Amino acid sequence: MSDLIIGRLIKELRKKNNMTMVDFAKKIKISQPSLSKIESGRQEVSFSLLESICHEFDITRSQFFQMIEKDSIYHQTSSDINFEEVVDADKEIEHKIGELVSKMTFEQKKALFIFLFSSSRE
Repeated sequence: MSDLIIGRLIKELRKKNNMTMVDFAKKIKISQPSLSKIESGRQEVSFSLLESICHEFDITRSQFFQMIEKDSIYHQTSSDINFEEVVDADKEIEHKIGELVSKMTFEQKKALFIFLFSSSRE
C-alpha cells in the first residue's frame, strides 16, 4: 500500500467533507505542510495519525482500508494475476501478499495486522 494511495484517499475524504487543509490539519493536530506532504504521498501516515483521521471522518480503520481496496489496490494487484491460468491461485495470492507486506513499514504492517484481526472477528 503506497503512501500516495493513502494520501489521495485522505484528500478525497477531506474535500468531500468540505474541509480546507488548514482546518483539517488543526483537527488532526498536525501542520498544514505535513498534511500537504501526506496528501501528495511524500510523508508516511503513522498508525496514531490514521486513528485521528478516521475519527474525524467518522469511519473505522477497516472502512478506510476497504475504500483503498475498492479504489485501486485490488485493481492493481488482481490485474497481475490471471486466475484462470494459475494452477494454484491460492499460492499465487499468498506470494503476492507476501511481496506487498515485505515492502511495508512497521507502522503499515501493524495497521494491516489490526485490520485483519478486527475483520476476522466480524
